[in-house]
Amino acid sequence: MNWGDLLLDMGYAGFAGFVVGFAVRRILNLFLLLLGLYLLSLMWLANKGIISVNWDQLFVLFKGMFEGFGAFVHGLIRKLAFAGSFAVGFAIGFKA
Repeated sequence: MNWGDLLLDMGYAGFAGFVVGFAVRRILNLFLLLLGLYLLSLMWLANKGIISVNWDQLFVLFKGMFEGFGAFVHGLIRKLAFAGSFAVGFAIGFKA
């Protein structure tokens, strides 16, 4: 394997990472928009007296959900960084 092929593969991986990151950001924005609309509809229905909402329990649920998502993303980033560094180090060590 030569350096040109390695850089080309890294370029493809970088582009794929950019595309995936862009898509995830757009999907996350859509999810947060829908979540906001849902909360607004709950507030409106509670204000009109149609439903009764236990806001404390709802926020405990959302807090736990977002903390779990944050821990997942943190672990994923650590694993990807390790794997990428390992692959680059292996390729350089294998070439030398």
